[in-house]
Amino acid sequence: MFYVQVDAPIHGEQMEVDWEKFLQSYFVDLDLLLVEVAYEQWLVMQPDRELDQRDRTAQRNELLSKARGFLERVRTELGGEARIIVGEKVVSSEALFEEMDRMKRAEKMSYKIDPDQAIVTTWNTFLYELIHSLQVHQLDQVCAVIPTTPLWSDGEMMKTIQCFLEEDLNVSETARKLYIHRNTLLYRLEKIREEIGYDLRVFDDAMMVKLMQFILRRKADVAR
Repeated sequence: MFYVQVDAPIHGEQMEVDWEKFLQSYFVDLDLLLVEVAYEQWLVMQPDRELDQRDRTAQRNELLSKARGFLERVRTELGGEARIIVGEKVVSSEALFEEMDRMKRAEKMSYKIDPDQAIVTTWNTFLYELIHSLQVHQLDQVCAVIPTTPLWSDGEMMKTIQCFLEEDLNVSETARKLYIHRNTLLYRLEKIREEIGYDLRVFDDAMMVKLMQFILRRKADVAR
């Protein structure tokens, strides 16, 4: 099950997109159910007759693969963006409504804490839950040890960090997605390391930087 929010094309002339047809052409299934919950926001549900024949990990991997494929298609064919909330596969109407509630909560919390994340899953939002539960004084304590630097408000650098993390710290693929030379990316990564003391090419450091981003965004949200 997917909750898909699509944005208008970001380059070229504005164009009208038949999103229902576009979704149908990607999520191919005769029994596909599409529900337009708001303008350019869709709930996509597909029956799965093999639900009992695969373990949960395989189901989740398949859902993530479909979500990534759809996002790539929106970006390459339309020059636009999409935000996709991926929910678990369900076997009853009661479970359906419960999962829809989880999807709504995941969408709300992730938008505040990790707005640049294009694909969010309901089974992997525990970090959002944790950060969302922090009290003001706890946020203050954590923010006190986060390096103060203009880097956090540098759009280009934040986009670089986001893409690098999305591409599993793969330098070549990140450079390709950002349309920059590999050496340019390496220069940016080194600049980030010099600014905050964490090397994004090291997994533990990358996760720390991501966590810092989450905390700072939550602090800004609470302050508003």
